[in-house]
Amino acid sequence: MPWCPVCKNEYRQGVEVCAECKVPLVESLEEEVYQPFIFGEEEKMVRLQEFLNYGDSRIETKLTLDEEENVYRLSVRDRDRKNAVKAAQVFLMQEASEEEPEPEEESSVENDEKDNKPYHYYQNSAAKAEDNRSSAYTLLVVGGIGFVAVLLIFFNMTPLYRNGGITKYLVCGIMGAMFILFIVFGILSMRSSRVLFVKAKTEDSLLSEMTRWSEANLHAAELDSELFQDEEIPEEQKYFIRAEKMKELINDKFMNLDEAFVEHFVDEYYQRLFEDK
Repeated sequence: MPWCPVCKNEYRQGVEVCAECKVPLVESLEEEVYQPFIFGEEEKMVRLQEFLNYGDSRIETKLTLDEEENVYRLSVRDRDRKNAVKAAQVFLMQEASEEEPEPEEESSVENDEKDNKPYHYYQNSAAKAEDNRSSAYTLLVVGGIGFVAVLLIFFNMTPLYRNGGITKYLVCGIMGAMFILFIVFGILSMRSSRVLFVKAKTEDSLLSEMTRWSEANLHAAELDSELFQDEEIPEEQKYFIRAEKMKELINDKFMNLDEAFVEHFVDEYYQRLFEDK
C-alpha cells in the first residue's frame, strides 16, 4: 500500500498523491539513501534547501560540507530527484531575476509571474474517481445510519435517549439536518466519481494515442542531435532542454492539453526514452 513520506498516512492502491501534503506517495516508509544533488556556497545551498523543504514541492534534503572540495553538498532521495531538479530550476530562475537589472516594469511583472509559476502534481482521473466513490460510500453509510438513529430517537423507539420537550426536537433537528447533508454530499460525490470514470476512459485513450505518436516521432538520438550538437552541457541541464522540447512538440500535435497532464506524460516518457537506455 502507498504511504505519504511527509505525514506518514497510508492510502489505498491506485492513489498517487497525498491529499493533505500534495506530494507523491511511496511504497514504503523505510529509510532511503540520499544521493548528492547539487554543490555550491553555504548561503546559496541553505536558501535552496529551505526552498525545497518548505515550498510547494516539500522535498526532504540533507546539507553536508565536502571538506576536500570546501563546498556544501545538497543531497536528495532518488525518488525525489526529478521534482528536485524542477524546483531547483525555479529557484535558480528566481535568484537570477533578483540579480539582473529590470529594464522595464512591464517585463519585470511578466518575469515574476513566470518564475513564481508553481509545479502541479498530476493525479489521473481514475484515482480521483476512486477517491470520490470511496468518500461517497462513507458519507452515504454514515448519513443513512445516523438519520435512521435520529428517527428512532424522535419517535421514542430507542432507550438510548428519552428526553422530551424542546430538547428532543432541537437535538433531532440539528442531527437530522447534519445527516441529511452527509447523504446529499454522498450523492454528489457518487455522481462526480461516475463523471471522472468516464473521463478516465477518455484520458487512457489519449495517453495511448500520445504514446503511439511519441514512439513514432520522438527519438533520443534525433532530439540530442538537434538540441545539443557538440556542446558540453551537464546532464541535469539537458533534462530541462529535452523536456521543454518534448512538451513543445506534443502541444503542437495535441491541442488544448492540461499543463499538468503534459508534464506528467513527459516525465514518464522521458525516463523511458533516455534513462532506461
